Amino acid sequence: MEATLKQLKIQTSAVRRLLKEVAHYEKEAAGHETKLQGMKDEEADQYDIRAQERLLEESMMMIPDSKRRLEAAVVELRELVEAHQEDEALAEKIAEARAVLPSEQEANPEETGEGA
Repeated sequence: MEATLKQLKIQTSAVRRLLKEVAHYEKEAAGHETKLQGMKDEEADQYDIRAQERLLEESMMMIPDSKRRLEAAVVELRELVEAHQEDEALAEKIAEARAVLPSEQEANPEETGEGA
């Protein structure tokens, strides 16, 4: 049971961290996109525009990787919660894990047509 408790803590923290990471990269990419558009509108130096485009591309490349790692962590945490949901000794950590887990629609926006 101690090992299960430790796994629950680790997976809950991982999902929490990865949710923040995905949100950070999406926000960063949006900021780079806004800045790039502003630079183009102001007809900034082409070198600066290309540098900003590279920053945007780097941010955009991180999003799918972060989402893939988040999906894997969510699946693992869900399996752990389902396997031990009846264990009274773990009830508090199970509740904490469930609170961190995104809903099915949030976890799979592509399947509902919202993420495209």
